[in-house]
Amino acid sequence: MRIALRLLLACLLIAGSAQVPAVPAPPERAPYTLPDVEQIPLVASGSGREYRILVATPPLPPPPGGYPVIYVLDGNNMFLTTMETVRAYARRLDDAVKQRALVVGIGYPPGTDLPEARTYDLTPDGHAPAGRHRTGGAPAFLAFIEDDLKPVIAREYPVDPAQQSLIGHSLAGQFVLDTLIRRPDAFQTYVAMSSSFWFGDHALPAHIDAFADARSGSDPPRRILLTVGQHEERPPPSAWVEDPAKGRHILERLRHRGQVTHARRSAQRLAAAPGMVVDFAEIAGEDHGTVIPASIARGVAFILTGPVEIPPVPSAAQYMALGPEGRYRLRMQVRALPDPHRIPWLARLKSTLQSGLDADTRRQLHDERQRMDREFGSEPHAPRREEPASAPAVAD
Repeated sequence: MRIALRLLLACLLIAGSAQVPAVPAPPERAPYTLPDVEQIPLVASGSGREYRILVATPPLPPPPGGYPVIYVLDGNNMFLTTMETVRAYARRLDDAVKQRALVVGIGYPPGTDLPEARTYDLTPDGHAPAGRHRTGGAPAFLAFIEDDLKPVIAREYPVDPAQQSLIGHSLAGQFVLDTLIRRPDAFQTYVAMSSSFWFGDHALPAHIDAFADARSGSDPPRRILLTVGQHEERPPPSAWVEDPAKGRHILERLRHRGQVTHARRSAQRLAAAPGMVVDFAEIAGEDHGTVIPASIARGVAFILTGPVEIPPVPSAAQYMALGPEGRYRLRMQVRALPDPHRIPWLARLKSTLQSGLDADTRRQLHDERQRMDREFGSEPHAPRREEPASAPAVAD
């Protein structure tokens, strides 16, 4: 027994004296630098406020006319998502040449009180302060973009002055619409995400109405996308599960703001104005904050897709003369239109065909459309239902 213990002790001593492998030191950490992104400090000549401008250049050379430019408001928070979305389009194999764009984020230097700075810069003048933050700096901020920032970008980068876009969310979405109203010549494309229609006692919708009424056929064409989250006017189901009283409070506040109602109505009013190509997207399942990535994706797609042609509504005889393939191509062209233009177009075509064709011919056209959609896999996506179609009605 003693001999066994001595042998075990000797083995332990030998093992303990063996060379223990050294643990490698952790790799040295360093800040990550984004490729093809530059930072430009810029001071507004009018207000003296300092800004931090972030510029992402495309990985492809510019087209002959120069890069399209996407100006991103709230650059501290929105620039990276917008930049990567644009680069995702550039990586696509199809139409890659068309998807090149310079992304310019308009942000603030470190140490800036962001809520204070953005509230002032993004709100129009003539209104009471929003909480503890002063308001009314939008005219000066727009002057900075037009008089200071754009000349620097045009001097330092090959850009196309005829392809300039502005994108913003919340108060920045309101700034986008306010810019469209004040200076429609500033940009060719406007993307207003979850615009703060409530600000200034809901003054924005009336300004949009006046702008739409004043448009004439001689005004240059403009493109505008308005997006909003489904739960920006009604709370999600979880709000009622957690606390019904809280759910009712949220519902009253959201209904007062009327984000979805105002966005949809504004899209309709602008779409009816001459020379305006307008799209509207109510994004399912999202609220005012969570809708941002999806809205940016919709906005970038809207910008990079470029202008769309709205075809004239054919007469019944012209529609029949197109033949099955011609009718299918026309249907695909119309389905690609933004909703505020597609829906009225289809209503006019339906009225034309009902008055110009008999019931049997219209039924044959209906069967033709369904057959070709099945053949080419182009069936329209069915909207999501919150209840099964067969579910019994539930009394309130």
